[in-house]
Amino acid sequence: LRPLKGQAFDIAFAQRMIVHHGMAVDMARYALKNARDARVKKNAQEVITVQNREIKQMAAWLKLWKARVPEQEHTSFTGLKGSTDRWFLTEMIPHHQGAIDMAKLAQTRSTSKNVLKMAAAILNTQQAEINQYRVWLKSVK
Repeated sequence: LRPLKGQAFDIAFAQRMIVHHGMAVDMARYALKNARDARVKKNAQEVITVQNREIKQMAAWLKLWKARVPEQEHTSFTGLKGSTDRWFLTEMIPHHQGAIDMAKLAQTRSTSKNVLKMAAAILNTQQAEINQYRVWLKSVK
């Protein structure tokens, strides 16, 4: 199999990132409802706002490219034990790293200015959040 490039890559990127962002939004909604730390709650709201905006943008691209827009599958996080704050920060680090890895791949495979711009935004935002989460984990109960 040859690696995807150009629009074939852009379609796959948008489809996969929509699903990936959807998982982060579900995690953030759970944290918003159940976290205690004000910083975690504020960040969860930011994750919801930014990633929902990016989901809408990618869905619009897919429609324009006449490609399938993936259905949103929602995950519920009932019955989690321990601190929601620590769970959110700990789980979002590898989750964000997955998006960063996809965004880095986009830099070498995409030909779309829009995809490249979003990939750069994902790299900047999510790396900054990972760095912040690591700091907060030192003090969050």
